[in-house]
Amino acid sequence: MFISGEKYTPGHSRFIEVCNPATGELIETVLSAAPEDVEKAISSCNAAFNSWSKKSYAERSAVLSQISAALKEKTNLEKLAVTLTKEQGKPLSESRREIEGVIGVIDYFTGLSSSIHTDFYENHNNSSYSFTIKKPLGVCASILPWNMPALILSWKLIPALLTGNTCLVKPASACPLTILEMAAIFYESGLPAGAFNVVIGPGEEIGKQIAASPVIHKISFTGSTEAGQILNEMAAASKTNKRVTLELGGSDAMIICDDVDVRDCAVKAVQTKFFNCGQACISPKRIFVFESVFDEFIKYTLETVSQIRVGNGLSEGITMGPLSSAAGRKQMAEYAESARLEGAQIRAGGKIPTGIADDSEFKSGFFFEPTVITNVPKNSRLLKEEVFGPIMIINPVKDLDEAILEANNTNFGLGASIWTNDIRRAKRGVEELEAGIVWVNQHTKVLPELPFGGVKDSGFGRENGYAVLNDYLETKTAVFKF
Repeated sequence: MFISGEKYTPGHSRFIEVCNPATGELIETVLSAAPEDVEKAISSCNAAFNSWSKKSYAERSAVLSQISAALKEKTNLEKLAVTLTKEQGKPLSESRREIEGVIGVIDYFTGLSSSIHTDFYENHNNSSYSFTIKKPLGVCASILPWNMPALILSWKLIPALLTGNTCLVKPASACPLTILEMAAIFYESGLPAGAFNVVIGPGEEIGKQIAASPVIHKISFTGSTEAGQILNEMAAASKTNKRVTLELGGSDAMIICDDVDVRDCAVKAVQTKFFNCGQACISPKRIFVFESVFDEFIKYTLETVSQIRVGNGLSEGITMGPLSSAAGRKQMAEYAESARLEGAQIRAGGKIPTGIADDSEFKSGFFFEPTVITNVPKNSRLLKEEVFGPIMIINPVKDLDEAILEANNTNFGLGASIWTNDIRRAKRGVEELEAGIVWVNQHTKVLPELPFGGVKDSGFGRENGYAVLNDYLETKTAVFKF
């Protein structure tokens, strides 16, 4: 754990093992927080708030800029990327991009610091005027997922720190090491002790304590829909009037119309789907292709999928790593078997790779072949649930009406995309697709200046963008009369 600016060792011996999903080997044994450790971390954040909140935006921005500069140093960036690949499994190139994404988020928000303003109002008869003051909330809590821990940490932590709050962070137990290394860099770069504390442990236990704490004023959670709903219920039951932001699961739809470069769309669909082994909330999980170009799209998709190199993310030339856990791999196998039983067509993959008999990484790691399944029945669980892994589902549709109907036929609503050169079709996609973000002719591009979040069972609230700063601020109105 990391509390008050240094590694923290409690008096008990509760442990969590962190393993490499590509090899199954133990990387590190980390200490798991007991309730008294969480309380200590919250108290530390609360103590640090008094001084951190009194600093100006320029002063806080200067500290964050120093952190950005430290992350840009090649040795730090490479060390974090290697750690992320070891504990999460993604290829090293994807890990580097994730750390670079963190830097982009910091640079975006520090760039905003000089333009943050309040509102001024003057009475028409000049007898009074009013203005607003925006104050930080206090201690905030961020609960992170395992799939993109570093980037999603930055989405939550950086706006909280810039606006003068302090933050308690709970990383996923499977991927805490990158976050701990980042905490060390943050403090070495000048962040005051206690402004950013890290505790590790079971989500149900720590989440319950965070929800009940009267000291914590905001919770930002990214994870499964089920866990997010439970956390939201606990926060409501605590009667502490916490602000809650939930970024939950997704089953993103991708619509491919018949007026596009089909080969180009197929290549990009494969790139976005199998990024991070398909373990991204906004990866396209259900692809609907116009019938007139369906066979052509499948042809180019299979050609592109055949070029994916599966293996240990630290190895040269690997383009897809393992799933993060044995449970995740087991679920992919179950989905593939369900598809077979339902009469869907498995065009590629569908099983654990066994290509090289003496390759120990396929024996010990949590690998699953990049899989393409077509003609999935409409009532299939593959279309109803969030398929969080390397399974690409592609179904034909007659036209845009059917495509939008099928895309919206889900409880999720995180992201969606439409690929077309017809502005009228694009307009319909943007207006009618039920999602928090809709892309046209691209997918999964999330920039720090754009609000990001979902609708329906994909959560509520937004991260990123200028407006997110208000989520970490309380507005006070001052009225003067002369």
